[in-house]
Amino acid sequence: MTSFHLTVSSPDGNKFDGEAVGLTVRGTEGELAILAGHIPFITSIVKGKCEIQTDENTRLEAFSDGGILSVSKEGVTLISGSFRFL
Repeated sequence: MTSFHLTVSSPDGNKFDGEAVGLTVRGTEGELAILAGHIPFITSIVKGKCEIQTDENTRLEAFSDGGILSVSKEGVTLISGSFRFL
């Protein structure tokens, strides 16, 4: 599976900084699933569960209290006020 670089940051520092094959978050219009090669965009996300699927096919579940998601050719960045793994 093709991967992309994912950075998840909060005021406490980087919570994840590495390669991922998938990211699922809750947007204002519903769930968003990000895979490698996704078109670039920026959107807000709302409070809810997030899931990061890593290169090793491991799924990491987390909770975010909302924030901003940026997808570009260089990678994906999620900035959240609070982000904690479950």
